[in-house]
Amino acid sequence: MKIHFSLTAEDYREYQQIYLARIARFWQRYHYGIFVTFGIVVFVAGLNWIFFEHRGSYPGWVSFAGGLYLVFAGVWGRLKWKRWFRKNAHLYQDLEGEITDEDLVVRSKTEETRAKWEHYSTFVESQNLLVLMDPHGNWLVLPKRAFAPADLQSFLKLLHGKVAIPRAGKARSAEGAD
Repeated sequence: MKIHFSLTAEDYREYQQIYLARIARFWQRYHYGIFVTFGIVVFVAGLNWIFFEHRGSYPGWVSFAGGLYLVFAGVWGRLKWKRWFRKNAHLYQDLEGEITDEDLVVRSKTEETRAKWEHYSTFVESQNLLVLMDPHGNWLVLPKRAFAPADLQSFLKLLHGKVAIPRAGKARSAEGAD
């Protein structure tokens, strides 16, 4: 079966939501929030040091600046994802996929990715996307709109037969959960 598709900014946002809700480990999921929270604590501690404890001392200013940096790094990191996709959206346009019982091939204008089904360790299904993942954390996003309705059912059947359904607590098929 052959499919043709382009990924959109909405697809990328949905992938981010899937990633953060179902795929990411603790640090990947919460590190931006940890940076901002810790940054606020360090910032407030610096203010306290400067204005109440030891007026104008060097450690207070370092704490103040360090807290601002951590807040900035947390917010900047969160926004970086959106900018990255906008900057590289051309990489996800006019893609062609070829699906067989042995492998999955995705081609763009400049490259081709061919992987046997054994390469993929798990998948996640959302309302609009199918995300296939390998054990190293690499992923392939396929929008459901790329498939004709009959082809989508056939692909899902093939996917369930070829790729292991993840254990509870890990990335899982959202069938029935969405």
